[in-house]
Amino acid sequence: MEELVNDKLLEDRNATGSDVASPSSSTSTESSEVKRKLPRKSLDVSGPVKPYHPRLKNFWYPIAFSTDLKDDTMIPIDCFEEPWVLFRGKDGNPGCVQNTCAHRACPLHLGSVNEGRIQCPYHGWEYTTDGKCEKMPSTRLLNVKIRSLPCLEQEGMIWIWPGDDPPTPTLPSLQPPSGFVIHAEIVMELPIEHGLLLDNLLDLAHAPFTHTSTFAKGWTVPSLVKFLTPASGLQGYWDPYPIDMEFRPPCMVLSTIGISKPGKLEGQSTKECTTHLHQLHVCIPSSRNKTRLLYRMSLDFAPVLKHIPFMHYLWRHFAEQVLNEDLRLVIGQQERMINGANVWNLPVAYDKLGVRYRLWRNAVDQGDKQLPFSKPM
Repeated sequence: MEELVNDKLLEDRNATGSDVASPSSSTSTESSEVKRKLPRKSLDVSGPVKPYHPRLKNFWYPIAFSTDLKDDTMIPIDCFEEPWVLFRGKDGNPGCVQNTCAHRACPLHLGSVNEGRIQCPYHGWEYTTDGKCEKMPSTRLLNVKIRSLPCLEQEGMIWIWPGDDPPTPTLPSLQPPSGFVIHAEIVMELPIEHGLLLDNLLDLAHAPFTHTSTFAKGWTVPSLVKFLTPASGLQGYWDPYPIDMEFRPPCMVLSTIGISKPGKLEGQSTKECTTHLHQLHVCIPSSRNKTRLLYRMSLDFAPVLKHIPFMHYLWRHFAEQVLNEDLRLVIGQQERMINGANVWNLPVAYDKLGVRYRLWRNAVDQGDKQLPFSKPM
């Protein structure tokens, strides 16, 4: 495993390994290094959100929880500004087809699922999970097919591949670590661009200022916050907070949090804590100003909580409280960004993981063959 280092924020393209600041460097040294070597405006995230690069679509995206898709139900979704609908076929496997009837462009999710086919509510045309129309009541059956996406189900989640490239043969695992029990799975539709939401989720330094009514109530403000990570990684841990965090391309954030008493931090690593909370956030780009958020929460203690009636509603209430503390700020950021402000105008040391996400995202948008912070192909 690579040694964890507190490297300086944005290295020059020609910088060598010796330029990386060591964990023992003083704060003033780190500050002067950033001022001296950080290229001005090295990250520019400003103006209206640009159309998504086609390469960003060439990933598997977890789009729904399996428990939300019953045999006779449908889940309408937007992904990359296109409408789709999920439903289960006759074999029980999920499918994803365009949410538009080939006949008169009626939204299919307003209809029903009959024997594994989705039926349009307008004239009763029925489509299978691969998009083929198999029924056209009151007229001669024509050879009609609507668009469909590769769709798979794994470990309690439904995934789609919205890109034009052939899908990769394997899906990543998003299961919580061993010993954890899933307690809540929540879906929210949010009025913000998914990159801004990821920026927010990959930042913990804001917690004692933003989340003063929820999980960070009573937290003291540390004199220094650092994110320690491998020199070429998208994962690491926060100091002094007992939280491990990872950005998993293309749009997932996984974190393990050491639970401590309210208002107090328990140790400097998750290993020093006896109980933990694991979170998964999936930020799906519905459109250039909307995100479909999948949130899953797991605990390695108190399994009895899973069986308490209505506990799911309590978890959702708390998740919405935390998210609303962020949303009012991120919505304000989005408004200013659209009007020309650079939301990454002056990154500092604790912004490291968010900056790395943006560098990865820029490389995708530019069509780079080898993406940063990933294994060579």
